Amino acid sequence: MSRITLQSIVNEAPIIAIVRRPKVDPVRCIENLFRAGIRLIEITMDTPDAVQVLESQLPRVPPNALLGAGTVTDIARAEAALSAGAAFIVTPNIELDVIRTVRAHGIPVMPGALTPTEICAASKAGADFVKVFPASAVGPLYFRELRGPFERIPLMATGGIDLENASEYIKAGADALGIGSALMPKEKGEFDRCAEVAQRLLEVARNARATR
Repeated sequence: MSRITLQSIVNEAPIIAIVRRPKVDPVRCIENLFRAGIRLIEITMDTPDAVQVLESQLPRVPPNALLGAGTVTDIARAEAALSAGAAFIVTPNIELDVIRTVRAHGIPVMPGALTPTEICAASKAGADFVKVFPASAVGPLYFRELRGPFERIPLMATGGIDLENASEYIKAGADALGIGSALMPKEKGEFDRCAEVAQRLLEVARNARATR
C-alpha cells in the first residue's frame, strides 16, 4: 500500500462501508460515500459487475481512502479482486488459501470469524483485522468479553450495525465497524439521506472511541 495504510485510516475513520448488491448504481454509491467522508469501502464480489466497478473506480479513489473487495470466499474471487486492483480483501470466513494469497500480494486481509477459536486462528493466519461476523448474533457485550484474552487483536464488528448501536460496539471494544444496509440507498432519491447517515456514523464512532 503505497499511499496510506489501512490502520492509519481506521484510526481516523473507523467505518468500512459495504456495497453489497445495491438497488441503485454501485458506482454512484461509492462516489457518494467517499464524498460523505467514508474512507474505506468494500464492494462485495457477489455484486453484479464487481470487478468492472473496482477497475473503473480505483483511479478515482481519494488519496486518503481505499477501495477493496468483500465476500471473497475462494481463490478465484481473490485473484479476480487482486487483478482488478483491490486495496484490501474482506472474507466472511476463514479460508486459509485466500488469506495466504492476499498476504503474498502485500495488501491487508480481514477474514471473518465468530468464536474465540476462530478469531485466534484468523489472527495467527495473518489477519490485519478480524471481521467478527455476524456481530448481531452476539451483540456489543461479546466484544467486551473478547478484549480480555484478545487485547491486541484488531476487531471489526460487522452485521446488523447502524446508528442505534454503533456507539455500543465501539465502546465495548470493536476497533472498526463494517456497515452495509444502513448506508445503502433503496432508491435514487436517497443519496443525500445516506450521506447524512454516513457522516453521523463517523461522528458517533469517533466520539465513542474517545470515551472508552
